[in-house]
Amino acid sequence: MGAVRPASQMRPVELVEEDDDRPGAGGASARDDAPRAGGHGGSGDPLDGTTRAPGRRRWPWLVAALALAVGVAALATGVTERAARERADAFAALPGVVRPLEAAPVERWRTTADGPTPVLGAAGAVVTVARTQGTWAVRSSDPTSGEVRWQVEVVAEAGSGFESVAVACAPGTDPAAVLICLWNEPNVLYGSAGESTPYVPPTHVLALDPDDGATYGTWQIEGRLLGVTRHDDDLVVATGQRDRHVLVERRGSADGDVRWSWTSPGPLVDSGGVRAAPALADGGSVVALVAVSTTVLDVRTGDVLEAGPPGRQILVGGLPDGGYVTWESAVGGTLRDPDGSVRGAVPALPSPVVGDGSVDALLLDAGNRALAVQPTDGAVTWALPTSMTPVAVARGVVVMAGDATVGAVDGVDGRLLWEQRLAAEQRIRPLTDGLHVLTAEPDGADGHELVARGLRDGVEAWRVALPADLQGVAAVSGLVVVRTGTEVIVLR
Repeated sequence: MGAVRPASQMRPVELVEEDDDRPGAGGASARDDAPRAGGHGGSGDPLDGTTRAPGRRRWPWLVAALALAVGVAALATGVTERAARERADAFAALPGVVRPLEAAPVERWRTTADGPTPVLGAAGAVVTVARTQGTWAVRSSDPTSGEVRWQVEVVAEAGSGFESVAVACAPGTDPAAVLICLWNEPNVLYGSAGESTPYVPPTHVLALDPDDGATYGTWQIEGRLLGVTRHDDDLVVATGQRDRHVLVERRGSADGDVRWSWTSPGPLVDSGGVRAAPALADGGSVVALVAVSTTVLDVRTGDVLEAGPPGRQILVGGLPDGGYVTWESAVGGTLRDPDGSVRGAVPALPSPVVGDGSVDALLLDAGNRALAVQPTDGAVTWALPTSMTPVAVARGVVVMAGDATVGAVDGVDGRLLWEQRLAAEQRIRPLTDGLHVLTAEPDGADGHELVARGLRDGVEAWRVALPADLQGVAAVSGLVVVRTGTEVIVLR
């Protein structure tokens, strides 16, 4: 232990907190000018020989450092919040998903809507189709406030003695794509039997600008309409002809100009109604006319890529990279390039999933198991025994849904993260906001609730009451949209 300093060498110290920069003071206390005890002069050095600046001179530096730290923290927080908003905006722009919900949503607005396509998203807005005072109208509303951006009156309802009219609209995959609406011209009803004339009324097509509702063009489809699919801003239309053959055409949505056409070599329409009517199936880069025999057509040129034998149906589905997949009952599934070249075999068609594409593999429902396969050759990445089906992908997690179950699977290794059995069979497809899995479930009192469970852990986060006459819950322009028989309700 070092020696104790003698008491005779210790001196009193006075702390001066006020500013001594008085005129004539020289910036120091007069006390500092006096000779110090122990032979020290007016230097103010402590007895241990170290140099110590006056305490008041530290304050400007401390304040500046604190201000700099606060500024840097605020800047970092702003950058982080801006990045989070950008990620949320990018996720919400994807079709079929909801903008991330940090808290339970509440009702923002509601409007009337009915018909075959009561609500859809276009140009970042919520578009509704409804009968208003005897007229079918298409209306675009601001997603946040519900303020009407534009409204177009399409066609009046048919009067007595005519078949009913219903308007259906379809947006494109691109938010700025043309909005296309169709309706059948009503036919005349005769007598109590309700029989109509042999005349087949045309189907009318209306192309609208999704930003302001301006009309791009109108035209009509002659013959019995069997199916319509969209490809870019064009329509592929299948119609039954008087000779029972089927005509398939790709036509411009704004003017109806024919890009290509194909007619079935034999009759496919059954006039007696014994067989199902031919249908048009969308396979991304191909379309398939599914009838007593199936023909797969290249959507770009109309060339026949595959023609199945009578009695065998061929189902098709699109692939993210532009290829397509076919499935036949006696053959199974086949991955193909856009020109029809075979890539590999798969046991089933890929499940249609929405989301951010964070899982590169194709997801399949193979009956008693879910599979992830490589889109290049069909090689199996993982397999999970389950009765649930993949429905969405977010942040590397696969959202799964069964008849009365919901769950999540790790998209990398197929590990089951969680599974929840529901109180009743679910009629509405689950949604995701990238943070939760959202399901519409019975509340035990003849009503429904929207239930949010954590995406990776399944822990319940919140519940929101839904209308008693609920018909559906969908993601539209990044919002939760609840549909009843006569209204749509926007939650946020």
